[in-house]
Amino acid sequence: MSPRLKLVERPDDGQGAPLPVPEVPARSPEDGARLEAMFVAHHVLVWRTLRRWGLSPDAAADVTQQTYLVAAERLVDIHPDSERAFLVGTALRVARSFGRRSGRFQLETDMDARASEATNLGDERATIELCDLALSKVDSELVEVFVLFEVEGLSSPEIAALLEIPLGTVASRLRRAREQFKTVVGRLERMMQREGKS
Repeated sequence: MSPRLKLVERPDDGQGAPLPVPEVPARSPEDGARLEAMFVAHHVLVWRTLRRWGLSPDAAADVTQQTYLVAAERLVDIHPDSERAFLVGTALRVARSFGRRSGRFQLETDMDARASEATNLGDERATIELCDLALSKVDSELVEVFVLFEVEGLSSPEIAALLEIPLGTVASRLRRAREQFKTVVGRLERMMQREGKS
């Protein structure tokens, strides 16, 4: 399923190097190979979901690593068809305990400054910056559904199973998230237009 929003950001260690495969204790060579395959297949999705959820790049990398440590402990419980759902769900639970607002842009004046800076970036990077700003203002329970549906391309039933909420709740949260996102994006666009005129 193709993502509905094209937001591409490379997960890295802060210096541009790809995130390393976590060094996790494996019970057997087969378990080690499976964990590595899970990392290769899903770490970009996990990291990107955490970034869209509001964690800084460093925090998203830390939570991604912790997620794979949990996966190593629970490997026998993870059905091969459920690896992606397990990893994303675990990452979101770990992130909740980490604190969603760490790394967020807290002040309205900072939001204004970031919007101004984004006008000077390349189109793709500016889009990512502005989407991050907009998502930082969406309620946390709504942003999970929005990111998983609009950015990562998961279906509503997949999201309901992943977050363990009713399908109707997914639809309601998605609708409310879209409204909040649209409101914030409108504000950011108006700020950018004012900056362009001055």
